[in-house]
Amino acid sequence: MVNLEQLKDLLERGDVAALARFLTDSYPSGLVGERDALVTLFMKAGLSHAEAVRWAKRIEEEGYAHHLPGASPRWVFTGKPVSFQELARLIESEWGSFIGSSSEAPEEAIEFIEKQLGLDRKTAAEVYRGLEAAGYASVVFQDAVDINRDRVLFEFPEVFLKQV
Repeated sequence: MVNLEQLKDLLERGDVAALARFLTDSYPSGLVGERDALVTLFMKAGLSHAEAVRWAKRIEEEGYAHHLPGASPRWVFTGKPVSFQELARLIESEWGSFIGSSSEAPEEAIEFIEKQLGLDRKTAAEVYRGLEAAGYASVVFQDAVDINRDRVLFEFPEVFLKQV
């Protein structure tokens, strides 16, 4: 359970980066729910509806909070700003030809995210965990002419791609 007093204190201080770190630590697999779930959380911490909406919009616009709609909708939080839309475009254009240094599929995907978005490893892992928890990433066996091993399959639902 999230510490609502600590959340309220962070909101009152207005430090978006500290708020993002707190939410990332509190919800490592994301805050399950539709778009209104983040507003509801902020209201539970004592904000008015209008303030909660403003904060949810701010943290999302600054790239620390990302709503992933679909079969398992959730808010994913990152300790540093990230563009999931840019990541989706990069996966579409470059993931198929990427061969990472690790033979472990999730590690290879984290390496891809890290390199392509210029992130540190921790933030790249936060992104991958969020994608996996939302059902956007899963490990599958790839049986092809040049590759026969486990590989991460990224699948972005149409509802997400409409946002891109």
